[in-house]
Amino acid sequence: MIEMDAHVPWNPTRHLLVIGPGGAGKSSLGLALGPLLKRAFIDLDEEFSRRIGHIGMFIRGEGYEQYKSHNSMLAAELLTEANAPILLVTSSGFLTPDNPRAAFEANERLLAACYSICLLPSRALELAVEVIVKRQLTRPFSRDRKREEEVIRDRYPVYAQLGDLIVFSAAPSSESARAVADRFYPLAARSTLSGRSQL
Repeated sequence: MIEMDAHVPWNPTRHLLVIGPGGAGKSSLGLALGPLLKRAFIDLDEEFSRRIGHIGMFIRGEGYEQYKSHNSMLAAELLTEANAPILLVTSSGFLTPDNPRAAFEANERLLAACYSICLLPSRALELAVEVIVKRQLTRPFSRDRKREEEVIRDRYPVYAQLGDLIVFSAAPSSESARAVADRFYPLAARSTLSGRSQL
């Protein structure tokens, strides 16, 4: 089931941020949604690794706060560099209170300047925890089950309050992306969108 709560009408002139906790499926959704909206897709974690260095190694060498600060600055840089609205998938802790104050405030300003989609697997906390922990435990460098559960329980209420559009879905990313695109561009407008060139 795919459910959506829209708090702000879609604005195609703004950059699009995909936010949410780790394991929600942000990158997969963004990768599927970008072509449907004819937008360049950028994954903040991938860009960090490409431009700055391996995230885990950076944290071990420079510390978590430095990672958060550099991550925030990179997000702002990517949006500034873009000459057309893009789709940027943010890191899992992009808007959580454990960011250094300056980074947190900068990220909040970016959120306000962009249109945001928050992706959560379910409205129900326990189901969301189950889905996310199962996914996270398959990833390299995952925490143990108890710690993963603690992290999502802390972050779920934060993200449940955010987003111009909140998408509750554990469906395949292609289905979720199509549902979002259909909401943004109903049938009457789809032919206009399909005629635009790929960014």
